[in-house]
Amino acid sequence: MNQRERFLAIAVGGLMAAVVLNWAFGKYQSSVRLRTNQISSLTQEQTQLSEQVLQGEYANRQMGEYMVRSLPGNPEQAASDYQQWLLDWVQENDLNKATVDRNSSRAIGDLYQQIDFRIQGDSSIPQFIALLHDFYAKDYLHRIRDFSVQPTKEGSFRIEFSVDAIALASAPNELPERTAPSWKVDSDLEAYKEKILNRNFFEPPNGAPKFDGRSDIEAIVGRESPASLPFRDPEGHQIRYEFVESPPEGVRLDERSGTLRIMSNEKSEFEVLIRAIDSGFPRRTTEQKLKVRVVDPPPPPPPPKPKLAFDDSNQTVLTALVQGRNESTAWLNIRTKAMTVKLRRGDEFEIGRLKGTVVEATPQYVTFEADGIRFTLEPGDNLGEAAKRAEDP
Repeated sequence: MNQRERFLAIAVGGLMAAVVLNWAFGKYQSSVRLRTNQISSLTQEQTQLSEQVLQGEYANRQMGEYMVRSLPGNPEQAASDYQQWLLDWVQENDLNKATVDRNSSRAIGDLYQQIDFRIQGDSSIPQFIALLHDFYAKDYLHRIRDFSVQPTKEGSFRIEFSVDAIALASAPNELPERTAPSWKVDSDLEAYKEKILNRNFFEPPNGAPKFDGRSDIEAIVGRESPASLPFRDPEGHQIRYEFVESPPEGVRLDERSGTLRIMSNEKSEFEVLIRAIDSGFPRRTTEQKLKVRVVDPPPPPPPPKPKLAFDDSNQTVLTALVQGRNESTAWLNIRTKAMTVKLRRGDEFEIGRLKGTVVEATPQYVTFEADGIRFTLEPGDNLGEAAKRAEDP
């Protein structure tokens, strides 16, 4: 075998080996894919079986709950027992002119019996809400299919109900009556009414009154001291005021104006709790705590200065500044008295409403101080006008 034949044999052998390896790898991949698909199929089947088991357990539990809430399995006994409960129900809630009629009953397959009733009567709206509360609090398999409410001439409302009740075919005839209230309804009747009756369908939600003032109030000992309470209602409703707790003696509150009046003969400090109630629907309230301090009256204001019928200072003019050996002398001419007053530094004077001292006297000007105010005059200036300019700069 020459070298060319040897190379050809090697090439053919390698090609055959590659074909065999490719075939073997394909068989391996097919086996792996088949196994993976089988595992996925089995896993999915297991998941479905587990879900069916859970659904069966849930159905058993749900069926057990329905069983204890069902009417007795005998349709006639179920209808009789439930109709008696309906009669007691309307009587306890004062439904006037009440009638409870059984309309029909029909079997739904082999599973349960549906019994229909019609209830009519006259009631007020609060009684109607209480009627609904007691119905839904009764943990039976029943429902109100429809109802109508119409006003009557007597001022009440004519109410009509269509009620469906369920009796499971598998329920025992000696099934005890349900006495525990349903968890779906608030056990407190007043809370149940609050959510339905106190609802305004015609306006935005009513806001509570707001307090826009200081919580500290001062009153004068031995004197009745009024204090207005600055409450404001967002909707502009009228506000009524009251004490949350009994106030101390001598403290009164006007419920309409909101004026707090304090009368105490002793200095003291105390707190009062005020409630503001608006007239909106439903009504909203706000409570505010106020701290009251009973203090001494403030000191009386200083007596006003007597007003002169005629003020000589307004007719007084600085006529001259005479230079002496060591100091100058101010010559003031009081025209109303036809006299001249000569003043040096340190001299006191009283002219009309002005009473003071000469602070400084120079050849050019003179400075006065009267009633705590300093002002300067030059020759020809008016004494009263200069003092007034200094008082009102």
